[in-house]
Amino acid sequence: MQVFLLTTLSLFERGAQEEVLPWCQQEKVTTFLYSNLYRGLLSGSMMLDRQFKGVDMRGGMDPKFQEPRFGQYLAAVDQLTRLVREKYGRSMIELAVRWVLDQPGTGIALRGARHPEQLETPGKIDGWHLTDEDMQEIDQILRQTISEPIGPDFMAPSTIKQMKAMAR
Repeated sequence: MQVFLLTTLSLFERGAQEEVLPWCQQEKVTTFLYSNLYRGLLSGSMMLDRQFKGVDMRGGMDPKFQEPRFGQYLAAVDQLTRLVREKYGRSMIELAVRWVLDQPGTGIALRGARHPEQLETPGKIDGWHLTDEDMQEIDQILRQTISEPIGPDFMAPSTIKQMKAMAR
């Protein structure tokens, strides 16, 4: 019987790296990783004046999309875009997905597409990898541009706090 695990992983949401991915790697469980572009924030096409309408959780619930953090995350994306373009001639989307696939214990990067041009990227993910130096540079960019990173706790704060308390 084959077992699969579905979880989120992106440059901006790394919670699965701590325990989930190492366990999956040890137990040989294939991972399906979604939200690689973190709700479009890692697409490289979002601007500070972007308006989120209706029930879009980016408009009020997700603190990454609220100032001053939104500007910080966009600044990180700008620097990451420059890095990957100058070093590899690649796009931000390609970097975001490649980063996910280059993490230990990862399996399949799932992506959604809302526009036809977003379908062109998958074939451009193969044939290159990020080096350890690249990973360090990426982490440095994130540390320098995002003063207070936000994890997934905002999604279910009381539940996550309870789980963390129980684990102690």
